[in-house]
Parts: sequence; structure tokens; C-alpha cells
Amino acid sequence: MLPLYMTCVCYTCFLYRHDISKLIFCITTMGFNCQAIVKIFFFTIRRSRVLKLNDFSNKHYRSVLRESDRVQGAICKNLSLMFVITKGTLYLYQMLLITALIVPAIGSFFLGDLLLPFGFILPFANPQETTGYVVNYFFQTIMSYYYYGISAGSDIAIIYNLLTASGQLDCMMALIEELNDQLTQGAAPAAIRRKIVQIIQLHQFHREYMNKLMHFLYLYHVGAIGCTIFSIIISVLGFVLLRWYTGIMLGVLASLQLFYICFLGTCLEIKTDELIATVGAIKWDRLSRVEMKNMNLMLTITQNPKLLLLVSTPLNINTYLQVHKMIYSMVMMLENTK
Repeated sequence: MLPLYMTCVCYTCFLYRHDISKLIFCITTMGFNCQAIVKIFFFTIRRSRVLKLNDFSNKHYRSVLRESDRVQGAICKNLSLMFVITKGTLYLYQMLLITALIVPAIGSFFLGDLLLPFGFILPFANPQETTGYVVNYFFQTIMSYYYYGISAGSDIAIIYNLLTASGQLDCMMALIEELNDQLTQGAAPAAIRRKIVQIIQLHQFHREYMNKLMHFLYLYHVGAIGCTIFSIIISVLGFVLLRWYTGIMLGVLASLQLFYICFLGTCLEIKTDELIATVGAIKWDRLSRVEMKNMNLMLTITQNPKLLLLVSTPLNINTYLQVHKMIYSMVMMLENTK
């Protein structure tokens, strides 16, 4: 499908090289294509890393089955959140896709012009003729669902891994609360040591999991987010400078994809701050010297967490807002110089 799509894009760009509005429309969809290529590469050619991450996740969830009700309750809340976000992502992406496909068809019916959902066309199928329009519309619908499967599938996989990492932090906080309860009740030193060892082992597991996840996501974010920001810029430029209203839907889709990853990055940062506060609130005065050293070392390491990065920029809501501010400033500068 991708070679056929690239042929159509190159043909369309050449055909409409003198029509800037249609050319921008085609270039915007090419940004989504580059994003899809990045996702296919990382989730197929580098599939072994994805499988290793899944094995780590399964190992974590199997180990939780042997834990207390408090720890299992923390995991259940995390899994419920994962289910809601996953279902919401599927429905939201599908709604945007259906809207992008239906609105041009309705517009064609009322306006009298034959409007296609996206900017690429098949060679030798004239979209201004009824037969050519139907053929192109059908082809674009197939390509849209192809992209929907790639995008939704890869994004859900990332959501699953990031929420799994967040769930590990929840488990650690639940274990620390149990440790505090034992210290308050004056439990046996052996039981306290076992709980501390359990906390430290889970923290080490979390750090190893995050190392593998960040190693996988580093280049993935450079390619996928770079293409996403490119699509947002072209869509907004087309709307502001050329009143290209179809670009709004594409811009919203690209912005939504960027928001998801930045939102999850923020959630991970918040969870890390909560873990630091929870470790700091331990009843230190009831720990032995060795136990205090172990927990103090864990606190020090926790204060230097593994977080989502795009090269050296943290991926959080602040970065999401900064990207849109940059795009807005650039567009307004071009608008003022027209």
C-alpha cells in the first residue's frame, strides 16, 4: 500500500505544482505517511524490542498476583485507567477518521464541487469526473483505515507501556505504605527487612524497564513526533494563509497524537514526584542504620528519574504548549508579512 501511496503523492504534487492550496493538502498527508513509515519500522523491523518490553510487563503483572490486596488494588486502578484510555483512543481516532471522510462527501453534495477527504489522487482517475471521484474516494477510504490501524495500534502500545511504568510506581508507593504500617505496629525486624528488599527490587526492576522503554522510544519520538509537528505546521499554515478549512481536521488529529504522549509524560512525572514524597515520608526514626542507608540510597536515585524525552526536551504538557505557541508565533509572523 505504501509504494502505491507514494506514487500517488508524487504524481499529485507534480500535477498540482501550480496550485498552492492543493499542493499543501497533499504535502500534509505526506507528513502522516512519513509518521506511518516510522511506526511500521519500529513495530515490525525492530519488533524484538517491543516483545522484550511486553515480556517485562507480563513479568511485573505476574509478580503482583502474589502481593497483598493493597498492591493488587493499586494495579487494578492502573489497569482500569489503561482500559479507559485505550478505548477512548480507539473511539476518538475512529471518530476523527469518519468525520474526515464524511464531511467532504456532504460538502460535495451541498456545494456541487467534488471534494475529496485527502490531497492525493490516483493517476489516470480524474477527481473532477464522477467515476474518477468515486474511485479516488474509495482508495482514500482504504488508505485512511490502513493508517488508522497503524496509528491507533502503535499509540496504544506506547500508552500500555507508559501506564505499566506508572503502575509500577503505584505498586512501590503501596509497598512503602505497608512498610510504614509495619514500622508503626512494631513488626519484627526480619519482616521489615523483607519489605525493604521487596521495595528496592521493584525499584530496580522499574529502572531497568524504563531504560529499555526509553532506549526504544528515543529514535521513535524523533521520527514520529517530528513528522507530527510538521503536519501541524502545514495544516495551520494552510488554514491561516489560504483559508484551507479541511486542514483543521488534519491539524486536530496531529495535535491529538502529540497531546497523548505529552499527557502521559506529565502523568509519569507526577507519579515520580508522588513516589519521592512517599519515600521521604517514611518513619525514618524507626529504621536501623543499614535500613536507613538502603532507603536513603533509593530516595537519592528516585530524585533522578527516567522520564520521557525528545532528544533533551522533556515530553510533557508544558512542551506541548510551547510547540503550539511556536507554531502560532510563526504563523502570525507570516500573516503580518503577507
